[in-house]
Amino acid sequence: MNELDHEDAVAVVGLSVRLPGCDSVDRYWSILDAGEDAITRRDTPGGTFVPAYGSVPSPGHFDPARFGIAPSEALLTDPQQRLLLEAADEALTTANVDRAATPAVSVYAGVGHSDYERWVGSALAGRPGVDAQSLEVTNRGDYAATRIAYRLGLQGAAVTVQSACSTALTAVHLAVQDLLNHGSDLAVAAVSSVRVPAPGGYDAPLGGIGSADGVCRPFDAVAGGSVPGDGAGAVVFKRLADAVRDGDEVWAVVRGTAMNNDGSGKSGFAGVDAAAQVEVVRAALDVAGLAPGDVDYVEAHGSGTRIGDSTEWSALAEVFADAGHPVHVGAVKGGLGHLREAAGLAGFAKAVLSLRNRRLVATPHFERLPADLAARSGVLRPLAEALDWPATPGRPRRAGVSAFGLGGTNCHVVLEEAPEVPVTPESGGSDLVLVSSHHPEALDADLDRLRDDLGENPARVADVAWTTQTSRHRYPHRAYAVVRSGTEVAGAFAGDRLRIQRGHTTGDAPEVVFVLPGIGSHYPGMGAELARTDPLFARHLHEVAEVADALTRGAVGRSFATEPARPDRQGDRVDLRALLRRGGGTPAPRELREVHLSLFCMEHAMARTLMDLGIRPAALLGHSLGEWVAAVLAGVIGVEDAMAAVARRADLVKTAGPGAMLSVLAAAEEVEKHAVEDTWIAAENGPGHCVFSGRPDAVEALAERLRAEGFTALPVDAAHPFHTPQLAGAAALLGEDLRAVDLKPARIPIASSVLGAWLDGETPESGYWHDHMVSRVRFREASELVLARHRVLVEVGPGTARPWIAQTDPDAVCVRTVRQSYENAGDRQILLEALGELWTHGVESDWPRLHTGPRRRTTLPPRALVRRRYLPDTEPPADPWSTVTPLRHNESVQDTPVPQQQDEAPGTPVGQFLAHRFRILLGLREVHPDDHFFHLGGDSLMGVHLIAGLQELTGRAVPSSVVFASATLGGMTREVEAWLAAPEPLDHGSPAS
Repeated sequence: MNELDHEDAVAVVGLSVRLPGCDSVDRYWSILDAGEDAITRRDTPGGTFVPAYGSVPSPGHFDPARFGIAPSEALLTDPQQRLLLEAADEALTTANVDRAATPAVSVYAGVGHSDYERWVGSALAGRPGVDAQSLEVTNRGDYAATRIAYRLGLQGAAVTVQSACSTALTAVHLAVQDLLNHGSDLAVAAVSSVRVPAPGGYDAPLGGIGSADGVCRPFDAVAGGSVPGDGAGAVVFKRLADAVRDGDEVWAVVRGTAMNNDGSGKSGFAGVDAAAQVEVVRAALDVAGLAPGDVDYVEAHGSGTRIGDSTEWSALAEVFADAGHPVHVGAVKGGLGHLREAAGLAGFAKAVLSLRNRRLVATPHFERLPADLAARSGVLRPLAEALDWPATPGRPRRAGVSAFGLGGTNCHVVLEEAPEVPVTPESGGSDLVLVSSHHPEALDADLDRLRDDLGENPARVADVAWTTQTSRHRYPHRAYAVVRSGTEVAGAFAGDRLRIQRGHTTGDAPEVVFVLPGIGSHYPGMGAELARTDPLFARHLHEVAEVADALTRGAVGRSFATEPARPDRQGDRVDLRALLRRGGGTPAPRELREVHLSLFCMEHAMARTLMDLGIRPAALLGHSLGEWVAAVLAGVIGVEDAMAAVARRADLVKTAGPGAMLSVLAAAEEVEKHAVEDTWIAAENGPGHCVFSGRPDAVEALAERLRAEGFTALPVDAAHPFHTPQLAGAAALLGEDLRAVDLKPARIPIASSVLGAWLDGETPESGYWHDHMVSRVRFREASELVLARHRVLVEVGPGTARPWIAQTDPDAVCVRTVRQSYENAGDRQILLEALGELWTHGVESDWPRLHTGPRRRTTLPPRALVRRRYLPDTEPPADPWSTVTPLRHNESVQDTPVPQQQDEAPGTPVGQFLAHRFRILLGLREVHPDDHFFHLGGDSLMGVHLIAGLQELTGRAVPSSVVFASATLGGMTREVEAWLAAPEPLDHGSPAS
């Protein structure tokens, strides 16, 4: 297929099925490939009743929370429409569609006949919220497509399709035409034909279309009719050119579709017309620009009736008479039965999977053609056994799919195998895999499925990471895993890691605060690995390292060029000997200027990298040296001026003479009274941590005093009296130097650790930086300012701010981005973990920028559902027109969420009434004052019932604006009671006569 052809072709990019014996695409293919018969059969009774039926698994189960549907609405809704919704959702998920970012999605959907409305209506008659309108909206086929569009947020066309047995292929035809006409960017064709409860079989009177022995044998010499069954599924389509551009995984290509009708040229309305069938197949080939000889295989309608099979066989023989090679013919009804509206979906999916697996599967129960069909077969070859599908030189494999509806609507689709795509290489490094779901149980199942899938296909890790980052719909329950290589999948998904690598988002994405550490946890070679593996970070680091090298004679650049020694012991993330500073020599001394500028470069490069990845700070919080980086990021001072000031500051510190620092695990106010002469509080870091600084002998004496008082005090690796009056002379000189520097107002708010107040639009003049050098670091106060506004913080550099933040607010999130010197994990792994943790709290990155180039999207395992039974507990009413006894589902009823009557909640009559109606209308077992009517699945129809009930209770028509001024149970109660307590307005109408 050339590029011009791409413009006129449509790709199949997603697929889901719910068919007899299977609820997944993988299981469907295994049934097809094995030639299994999925019909359920029981002992044969007497008479014309045949106890055989093609039933789908658990048709009465559903997961309403997945779609924001209240349990009460789920119970009212026709099960086949619930399955339709699940199928469309799964197909879009399989297609890796982020629905929030892809609004122009059309849906063409059809459903079959259902008696569920009569069943649920009689079972729930008289309950609040159950009336003719609610039953119509939740059960009629008119709303099948629009329900999908509403619940999945699709904004393209939403059209319900109905053409009997060809409904599914009619939907396919319309979806393809929509795309070719550029009516949408994606289109979904979906169908559901499921009877609940499923019939135990069917009536097969002599001369009817039902098989008397419960076996469907399409095109076979002893074919005796069809066996009914249920089915549902959905297909997602995209213009092929767009799919290739976006790197989608293409399952197959639609080259052409056609649709017509028999008209009146046949024996009766339910008859068939060979000429119309010939015409529709030829029309589809014409649209595709192909000749009959360009097709290898046809998935026939194949109903298993003698008249239907004979007519179709004759039509195919006429179309493919001059093909010049064998054309194989199969029919899925032999193993599944006739699925009515869903019949074409089963055949379409079978053809797609046959192309995908390059294999032609056998038609179950086929043995030989009847003599009359064999005599006029020509090139047609029925599939009595499975065959590998060899390639034809010079062209791709192709298949046709037919569906003919009772009433005469005929459809044919020409499919082609997906174009070859180059295999993308493995990334060669760590990859971040993101997983989200609507429910914690479903998230656990999704993680297990993805772990198993990657374990079997480790070469796909990089593509899976790309797919989960760039093209998956987001749900609130989230987890992530960093996979270092295909051989370490199990470790990355280990339970002990996933327990801490998960989170839950609520509402809009939170704003982020950058926390910029000071000196203390720096180490030689920090960031060196990231500079080697991450071009984005390397570019930002190079820009500032060049400036630093000019100030340190190249020392800073050399430090980033040498990666620190790090044992590579799988599973052992912490080097305890390094942590405890044992077993190794003392690091070589480094010039203070080099240390300060190295940390500055590291933090600035990391901050710029995060900002390029789309993580932009709403505020900045610096600790000591880190506040210089914050000033640059906020636009207060240029980066070169700031680095010159930092270098000058380092030089001036050395002029103050020797010093020492002491870390104390206590609040400053607890221990400041124990200070001795020449010692001062240098930093208030948190409610349980502070730092003293001063002259070495005095600090040592203070340490002994504090330990004697029971405090934990540890020396800090510092030889200078930072943040003490000893630096007054040095600070004065720095302040003078800064008078010549152009300082500007902060464009990003800075929580000042000097003032313990916000710098928001103010300019920190030279005097500010004088105080910054000699006064204590008020980090605790500054962090409290931040935490009063923000909940998500990012530590941009090697630091220890996270425990201090946790001491101040245990519920806050503080994410680190740089590894500690004693960790064995790589720099990129830590950065990916940071991005993953931020994502679990709702912070999205600009994921493509994390990669050196685009990769391919790949199909992932379907997302899990938490399904429960949603069916009335009463027996369904008898069908007055049928002799068939419905088969009650053998399904557990313990989870049936039928609303239960409970004792009224304590409180006022209005409160009790509203609590009761919340339970009944929304299907809740318990209610809480904070429960939100609409968030729990309430809608305008339920609201009408709520308001009507209030009028019955109070005798007054409470306006909807009052009832829903607050949609929470507690707020609604208060609003209604306040309105009722207000004096009724006087009637100013005509005076009484």
